[in-house]
Amino acid sequence: MFGLNLLKHLPPAISTKLVLLVVPLSLALRFFAGTIFGALIFSAILYWYAWHFGDSKPLTFPQLFLWIDQLQIEAKTAVATSLLTITGFLVAFHTATSNWKAETVANLKIHVANEIELFFNEASRLIVEARLYVESLVEAVNLFNEQGPSPEVVFKIEYTQQQAQKFFSTRDRLSAMSIEVHRIASRHYSVLSTVPSAIQDLDICATAFSKIAQKMWVRVPNVQTNQPNLAAQFVYQVNVNECTGFVACCDRNYDKINGLSGGMRGLLLTAIINASFSSFLNLLRQRSKLPEVLSKIWHNRNG
Repeated sequence: MFGLNLLKHLPPAISTKLVLLVVPLSLALRFFAGTIFGALIFSAILYWYAWHFGDSKPLTFPQLFLWIDQLQIEAKTAVATSLLTITGFLVAFHTATSNWKAETVANLKIHVANEIELFFNEASRLIVEARLYVESLVEAVNLFNEQGPSPEVVFKIEYTQQQAQKFFSTRDRLSAMSIEVHRIASRHYSVLSTVPSAIQDLDICATAFSKIAQKMWVRVPNVQTNQPNLAAQFVYQVNVNECTGFVACCDRNYDKINGLSGGMRGLLLTAIINASFSSFLNLLRQRSKLPEVLSKIWHNRNG
């Protein structure tokens, strides 16, 4: 808390240097003081320092064994019992702590994976609905150009008019989600940062989603159904270039959003669900599709 308050009052350049200095020191301190292996390494460093630079030299292992051998049997028993007790306690404490931390991290990863899946599943569904509506506008215009104000064209236009309000609701929800997607990374940064490339993949998904959200604001016709020249007015109000631009943007980014979001969920669940012989057999059965899948993954991350 004190560190955060301090950073609030420092210039950004100084805060950045301070963070880059303090974080490695904090990680080193946590490793040496909070883990058994760190404490062992730290003790070895102290032993080496005392041996080379100290006024009195510490006992070597042979000297320590000789000193213990010279003790009485009661003292030897006490030393051995103490060592066994301390070692058992350290092993039990380390095992319990590691298991607790692993379980907690696994639960957090499951929560984040489920949130990502629910968010992008809804986003994908709404993108498809918006795209289908915009495509129906273009289809109505093309049908009018081919047939003129035929009954089929009028029916399609009336149906499109009826679906306009649903499209507005879909578009409003997508607009809100295009802002919300950026909060996922900030809200779960501590968990996502432990998974390789998860933050970068989420940024790519957010960028692709934002591009679709920017292109979805196409002009929606608003024509009274009792107008005698309904079809002509409808066609006049449709901007085909805007519509085709939105559809093309969906083509470029839809697979990217779904592929990378699914990959993030898989990476988050790797700690819980590992590869097995059965999964390898399924991979062999689908090996003909593997080059195409890997090509899409590469394109989504680098395209």
